[in-house]
Amino acid sequence: MKFLGTLPAFILLASFACGQSIIAYPDTVVCSDEPVTLFAEVDGIWGTESYIYEVVPFAPELIGGDDVDMVDDTHEGPFDIGFEFCFFGVVYDEFYIGSNGWVSFEEPNYDWDVNWTPDGPIPDDAYNVPRAAIFGPWEDWDTGACSDCIHYEVTGTAPNRKMIVTWDDVPLFLCWSDEGSFQIVLHETTNIIDNHLIEIPSCPAWGGGYSVEGIQDEDGDIAYAAPDRNHDVWETDDESNRWVPNAINWYETATGTFIASGDSIIVNPAVTTTYTVEVTLCDGTTVSDEVTVTIASPYEVAYSQQNIKCYGDDNGSINLTITGNINPMIFTWSNGSAEEDLSDLTPGDYTVNIEETDGCKVYLEFTITEPGELTLDTIGTMDITCFGGYDGYIFLNADGGIQPYSFTINEDLWQDDSNFTELIAGNYILTVSDNYGCDTFIAIILTQPVEVTVEAGKNLVIPYGGFANINAITTASPIDEIIWSPPEGLSCIDCLNPEAS
Repeated sequence: MKFLGTLPAFILLASFACGQSIIAYPDTVVCSDEPVTLFAEVDGIWGTESYIYEVVPFAPELIGGDDVDMVDDTHEGPFDIGFEFCFFGVVYDEFYIGSNGWVSFEEPNYDWDVNWTPDGPIPDDAYNVPRAAIFGPWEDWDTGACSDCIHYEVTGTAPNRKMIVTWDDVPLFLCWSDEGSFQIVLHETTNIIDNHLIEIPSCPAWGGGYSVEGIQDEDGDIAYAAPDRNHDVWETDDESNRWVPNAINWYETATGTFIASGDSIIVNPAVTTTYTVEVTLCDGTTVSDEVTVTIASPYEVAYSQQNIKCYGDDNGSINLTITGNINPMIFTWSNGSAEEDLSDLTPGDYTVNIEETDGCKVYLEFTITEPGELTLDTIGTMDITCFGGYDGYIFLNADGGIQPYSFTINEDLWQDDSNFTELIAGNYILTVSDNYGCDTFIAIILTQPVEVTVEAGKNLVIPYGGFANINAITTASPIDEIIWSPPEGLSCIDCLNPEAS
């Protein structure tokens, strides 16, 4: 097996001069049992001694770029990648496109071209098997039966450019009605390889229908293949797979214990812990950095809140009490306050981030409430029946506020009963007060009829044998009943103006 990633010493010196490095962040202070995400950023080309196969969400690139015309079972190139790309520990800047679904970083030969169908699984160091190659997939695609069906282009900006190679509706040899579309995508800096399988048919009638999806090094000694796609018969569509260089590794600094690989990890230390992140670059240089997660001493937070007692007031409050802290506290309230306590609050939601300088953070949520608006109205009233009477009443209904209620009339004695009876005529102020002393009032007027009077009129002298009309008057209206007495000599005793004789 070839030893990968070794370059002359002067190359290493040049790499240091270019400032290749890895940065781990952030140094963080947290409380215990709090997960922290750590990140690593690499300045340089990641190493690619080994790879991890991943299935990722289907997300093909736009089809475009330069067209490549080729007859069946041939190759074209070299083409500029547009950036340096590390593949199995070797840096390349150009590539070749094979008509049968592969990309190679080494110049192909005739035997590679005419080996249209894989003879077996990879790795395969046979003379007619493509080396330093990405198979996306390798099977007998007939590029001579289509035109403008192979494309390549560079997209994006450094250091995150992509080289996209596309086979677009290319028929399978002998099964020309079955067309395949797929992409091989090279990522700058990370050296990730994406394989977008838009539509992959198979042709068992030709060469058994075998194909390979995978990658192989320049010697044919090391290879990685997708599961069940290494000299197998298979079909798929709308699928994306990825080959990720297993280059960035995380360790506990004190023990050297390996934690995980990747440009980010989640840790949850119980004690203050320093982590080392390490990457081997494509030139063989190994760089590292450290990041520390500090577990701060916890402090206690006690709190209380006072809700608004009367509707429409702004006297809510939230009070915090911090104990056990060593450093000054920082308060960041959702209403912009930086004070420890809040007062004169209106109804609503309030949040606070509490942070000890260089210490733990606590997040709290509060809701200041107020009762419903206290209202008072009548459900029945009756005016006084007779002048000077005391049979009037007012029946009340209260709502809102906080029960129980108390009622009063004209600020007199308070009572629990909302009904007031045996009232005389007059102007009344009726007030309700709730459990918190919030109150409201209404004004009611009870009336009475005018006072009833009757006058019999002037005394009359009746001549012998004659008569006279009595002119009585009354304030009663309407008149319900009239009775004269004594009845003798009157034309009627139930009318207002009888004749007397």
